[in-house]
Parts: sequence; structure tokens; C-alpha cells
Amino acid sequence: MTQIKPSLGIYIHIPFCKSRCIYCDFVSSVDDCAQREKYTEYLCRQIKLAADDYCDKYTVDTIYFGGGTPTLLDCEQLRRIGKEVYKHFDCDIKEFSVEANPCTVDREKLIALKDIGVTRLSIGVQSFNDSLLKMLGRRHDAKRAEEAIRLAVEFGFDVSVDAMIGLPGQRKEDIKRFVDSADALGVEHISVYMLSIEEGTQLKNLIEQGRLIAKTDDEIADLYDFACQCLEERNFKRYEISNYCKNQKVSHHNLRYWQHLDYLGLGMGAYSLTNGKRWNNADNFKEYFTGVDNGNYRRDIKVLSNEEMEIEYVMLALRLQKGINLEDYSKKFGCNFLQKYSRAIEKNKYYLEVTKSHVAIKYPYLQLMNTIIVDFI
Repeated sequence: MTQIKPSLGIYIHIPFCKSRCIYCDFVSSVDDCAQREKYTEYLCRQIKLAADDYCDKYTVDTIYFGGGTPTLLDCEQLRRIGKEVYKHFDCDIKEFSVEANPCTVDREKLIALKDIGVTRLSIGVQSFNDSLLKMLGRRHDAKRAEEAIRLAVEFGFDVSVDAMIGLPGQRKEDIKRFVDSADALGVEHISVYMLSIEEGTQLKNLIEQGRLIAKTDDEIADLYDFACQCLEERNFKRYEISNYCKNQKVSHHNLRYWQHLDYLGLGMGAYSLTNGKRWNNADNFKEYFTGVDNGNYRRDIKVLSNEEMEIEYVMLALRLQKGINLEDYSKKFGCNFLQKYSRAIEKNKYYLEVTKSHVAIKYPYLQLMNTIIVDFI
């Protein structure tokens, strides 16, 4: 009898951007054609190396190209990377997502993505207000974003867009316009992120210089609540604290993270969780290339204890609208969740929905998630 292999999600990091947005602290590099080609070569080599270790152990069911801007790669580079995954891994794909900047979405690029089986496009829109986009350092304007979405929908992709909340100068009218416009364009998934002001970013410097005025935490929370209200009015259903969809168009790859399932990160700076081990790749080109050359690309390998696995599982599951699946928890950790966490459940009983099958934070209190989770860890 053939043994069914567990599923695996593959994340592939493409670190190139045409320019760096003022809020960004991700692993990324301003675009360079020669570096792109070399990176593609090394990425394909790492895919083969990783397949030697993981192909026989897993069936890949989701692929996600993130960045950076994956669609800065040319059509041939995208095809090479996609084909390399299919060639070396055992794949049964239910979702293949690629992040895209609106300025890089054109017919030729979308044909290339279709050729390698991409099903979902996550377009980094952030706002449909041209002044806010310019302030953020985004290269597109509202018109270009709308054109990219229309084209992706026309090609049959499931389309997701990002909305950023709490921008300096942002108003409720901007948020309502974003939701209304995305819905009218046929978008079925919206991720809503509160602006985070990170050390070392241009945004942080501009605020410290007084050239931009940061919103207060209360102002941001108010805008976030308003965004949630607008999404609900347009029949977008919340399935995770920051993610809404229509017609069950969830992000299956991202659900892997929240359900604490195994994923393999390939490319510079990517992280992996496989068989209770967490590790990462080098976050600069020189060390990443050297690691692939040496066939030893894993760094900072950490074997998670059962307690660490459980804490992460609980923290991530409580982000989800459905919350913790009690049967799944019991299978993973060999104990009864309701009994083990009875004190935390009792303390937060007004904020939790407890059924025979799940424990979840009630919808109106998801914004209190961080405060509630503390009692469970």
C-alpha cells in the first residue's frame, strides 16, 4: 500500500525591486539585470538541492513567489524557476501565487505565469490615492493599479490586493474608495495591514525629521475598524485577522503558516519549517551564493521543542476566524486543549467562542488578539 506523503508549501523569494518603498525593511535589492540572471541560476540550483532532501518526503501543494517584486524577472526566468520546481518535486498543486507590482503586469508576463501554472496574483496596490502612493515611493498610480487588476482578472487569475492602513495623511474616504474600487474590479481577496514604522527605514527618518506626521495608535485602530466595516458591507468575509475574501478565495499557502504546517523557503533570506526544524537562508547575495556552491544553504537550524511547537500552534491558530481545531490539537500534542487551558479560557470567556470542535476569538474582539493570546502562552 502506497504511503500518503504529508503536504508541503514552497515559498520562493525574489529579492529585486525597481526602487525601495519608504516603509520597507524586507530582504530586497534594487534591480540589476546581471544580478537577476545570476540569482535565477543559483535559485534553480538550490531548488534541485532541496528536492534531493525533501522530494521523497512531501507532496508540494502550494507554491508562492514573494519579494521584492517577483514579476521583475523576465518571462524566461519565471518559466525556468517554475519548471525547475515541477521537474524536481512531487507536485499536486492546488494554489500557485505570485506577488506583483502593478507596473510589472502586462500580457506577456501574465502568459508566462499561466504557462507555469500560476493561479493567483497578489498585487501590491496599497492605496488608490495617488498622493499617498507618491508619498510611499510606489511607482504606480491608481490608474495603473486598476489596469493591472482588470488585466489579471481578464486572464482568469484569482486576484488579491494589499491595503495599507494608518498612512500619514490617510482618511476614511481613502479606505472606502479602496474597498469599493477593488470590489468593482472583481478582486476576491483583500489583505489589510496596519502601517509599521521600522527602524532604519526612510519612513522612520522622515517622521523623525518632522516631514511626515505619524498617526497615533488610536487613530490607526479607528481606521482599521472602519476598513473592516467597509469590507463587511461589501461581503468580504474575514478568515484571518488581516485577511478577507469572497467565494472562499482564501490564501491556501498563507493558511499553511497559520495552521503551523510545513513549508520550505527557497531563495535569499527565506525561512523554512520542516519536520519540527526551523532554518533560514543567507540574507545577502554573497553568502547565499556561497551556500548554494557548497551545497550547505541552511543556516541557524533550530530543533523546536514540543512546547515551542505548541505555543506557536496556539498563537497562530488564534489569528484565524475558525480558531483552534480541538481534534487537530489533540492529535498533534496528545492532550485536551479545553482541560489544559481551562484557566485562560475562563479568564477570556467573554471574548471566546467555545464549541465541541473549536475555540476561537469572537469576531468583534479579534483586535484584542495579542492581549488574549498572552494568557495562553
